Amino acid sequence: MKIRIIVGLATFCLGFTSAFGQDLNTENDLCNQEYAQFLVAQQVGDSRTIREADKRIKILVRSADFLWPYDEPTARGHFSEAYKIAVDNFREKGIETKKTSDDPQALRIEVPDHRFEVIKAIVKRDAAWAKKLTEEILTEFEKAAKDRNESGQTREVQMMLAMANEAVESDPSLSWYLYRRAMRYPLDFHWMIALAEVTRRNSSMESALYAELLQNYRNESIRRLLFLSSYPFGSGRIFGIDKYQFGVAPPEISTSNPELQRQFLEVFFARITAIAASPDLRMLPPDPNRQPEAVYMISALNDIEPLLVRDLPFMMPRFSVAKSQATSLMTAEMRQNMDARESRQSDLGMGFEERIEALEEADELGTLEDTMIFNLVSWLEKMEEQFQTLEPWLDKIKDELLRKDTMSYYWFLRAKRAVKDSRFEDAEKFSAKIPGVEDRAVLAFDIVDAQLKSNQDAASAYQTLSGIAKQAASLDNSTTKAKILLGIANKYQAFNTSYAMDELAAAIRVINRLENPDLSLTSIFRQVRGKNFTFYTVYSIPGYDLETTIRAISKDEFGLTLSNAQALEDKYLRTIAVLAVARNCIDKPIPTSEAKPNGDQ
Repeated sequence: MKIRIIVGLATFCLGFTSAFGQDLNTENDLCNQEYAQFLVAQQVGDSRTIREADKRIKILVRSADFLWPYDEPTARGHFSEAYKIAVDNFREKGIETKKTSDDPQALRIEVPDHRFEVIKAIVKRDAAWAKKLTEEILTEFEKAAKDRNESGQTREVQMMLAMANEAVESDPSLSWYLYRRAMRYPLDFHWMIALAEVTRRNSSMESALYAELLQNYRNESIRRLLFLSSYPFGSGRIFGIDKYQFGVAPPEISTSNPELQRQFLEVFFARITAIAASPDLRMLPPDPNRQPEAVYMISALNDIEPLLVRDLPFMMPRFSVAKSQATSLMTAEMRQNMDARESRQSDLGMGFEERIEALEEADELGTLEDTMIFNLVSWLEKMEEQFQTLEPWLDKIKDELLRKDTMSYYWFLRAKRAVKDSRFEDAEKFSAKIPGVEDRAVLAFDIVDAQLKSNQDAASAYQTLSGIAKQAASLDNSTTKAKILLGIANKYQAFNTSYAMDELAAAIRVINRLENPDLSLTSIFRQVRGKNFTFYTVYSIPGYDLETTIRAISKDEFGLTLSNAQALEDKYLRTIAVLAVARNCIDKPIPTSEAKPNGDQ
């Protein structure tokens, strides 16, 4: 047995070495600008019969972006056609949603707004044109927003901010234009997301952006002003009664900034003073389904006070005045409602040990509820020792389906923790306890990335991928199986092109056996249902994307990847795959007769 294992690893290592050492095959000589343009023209022509709006738009956008350096008029025509299709589609169908699975109770998510998908591609080529189209969308948005539900009233603003975030490093002037354009609309939660994203992109812009936001929104309502309270304190949560409703993952780079903290507090205190002094402002009704302004004032001031005592004691006199003014606006009914809500939320601020004590007490009193156990699984990020403490409680969940789903989620989170700690054997052991192959595949890809990053352990990465490949092979043909195989191919590409090609070919064989396969979702959505709640979570898997995988593999192996792309029977998927291959040839010069094969000098 030992000999067979050693031989197997030796064979793998030889394949690994040869994959890096071999020259590009002669078919790769075709990978040049001229041939790439031919492929694009051919695919665009072949795809003219595709009528689904989203597919047609995607093909036109990819083609236009490719052709722009060589044939700008044609590229502009493709962009214009794509945008017209997107606008017509939106006017016909409005905001579209789709189910994340076949489950009748599955979560529905919004379909991307194709108008912004087109603009995001145009902005890289012609920022002025992109601004003009954005203004057209916003004009329609302003007319329609008042008739939408609450979530739809900020939709286009959120998309504009997402576009601004993407351009922070490549085109800061465009980002500033879009940020300032978004500041014309009421302050809302989307600015918390935008500030976190700007920071994650390591931009020097975020402090200046925050200061401008604070100045622009200094006269907003207290409820809305609190959306700017988390950033300068380096927190993912706002101050006040809504702190458990709105939060973002804080960026790895700390945003704690005493000067910006001071500026926020001065604006916040000044706004309290202005409202307290104005009969008109005091009488304004709260936003629908929201608390009165005084509740937001007092609850936020209660959160702020210990921070001032510790870090900014010189502001305590100003704080005392603001608290006195806010207290004068509170009625007995407001106080009662605030206290009741804070009581309901009190367990949300508890740490792990406090939650375990609460479980033990409830268990002794016979009041233990399934929800209490699940909340401890889902709420806090846990270390391995805490996972061990929590494990025995899972068997106490009475509802059979909830217990099964909770255990699956528990082992997924525990395996994720093990990957983060570079405990790869534990991660694989915990992953094996999860019933869903797709969830195990997510973890396998995480493990592979960590193995290659931490110690360039290609042999261990191969064994991890080989294990999930065997499990995928046992599945019936489905989009899930196809996506897993694409993910395996994508990960193999990091260290062995030959294995990547094998898995890509297997994925395409599966895709060709499916009727109208939908490979558009590159995230996995999971839900856990209890008696009185439904919990949703999402795992992002970029490697599942056909376009991404094809493009990655074709960088090293043009000819075979192109052959596989052209073997796709679905016309839309074939077009997208071939365009992805062609993208890798865009910067390669056309070979001359003097050039020698295989790059010899």
